[in-house]
Amino acid sequence: MTARFLTSTGIGALLLAASVATAQTPAPATDPAAPPPTLPGDPVEPATGAAPAPSAAEVDARLDMLFGSHAPYKTFLTELQKATAEEDKKAVAAMVSYPITVKIDGAEKTFANEKELIAAYDDVFTPATLLAIKNQTYESLFANDQGIMIGGTGEVWASEIMTDGAEPKSEGVKIIAINHL
Repeated sequence: MTARFLTSTGIGALLLAASVATAQTPAPATDPAAPPPTLPGDPVEPATGAAPAPSAAEVDARLDMLFGSHAPYKTFLTELQKATAEEDKKAVAAMVSYPITVKIDGAEKTFANEKELIAAYDDVFTPATLLAIKNQTYESLFANDQGIMIGGTGEVWASEIMTDGAEPKSEGVKIIAINHL
């Protein structure tokens, strides 16, 4: 029995033969316009690249875990959207926790009460802020221990406001921040 060793010339010939064989094998036909194949566990919407939004029940469960109840937050979002759509400045101003500081044209302005906010309503609730409120869906609501975020980049934040004192009472969910981004 003899051993056969490949010399560097023999290896080169072997690699050349392999590359010729590979070049002659046609690649499987693919449609360049076809979506990429999906694997088990991939999101259902591969065309958008976005994961599916949570269901309302999943948002309810998250808010219940964070705040004890989702109902006040769900109601707040609905009422805020209704009030802004109807341009009810008084109703919107009543949904704000005071004092609140908002950056307007690069300068911070603090509003002590509803009357002051209503006087500057159009500067505070800009078209971009109103659009963020209008487009917010309950299913895509972000929440953490600070409250709920309305708008994709945090244009409005709201949280339950508790009174100070020996026996704190809820004043309901109110706007705690308005960010002009």
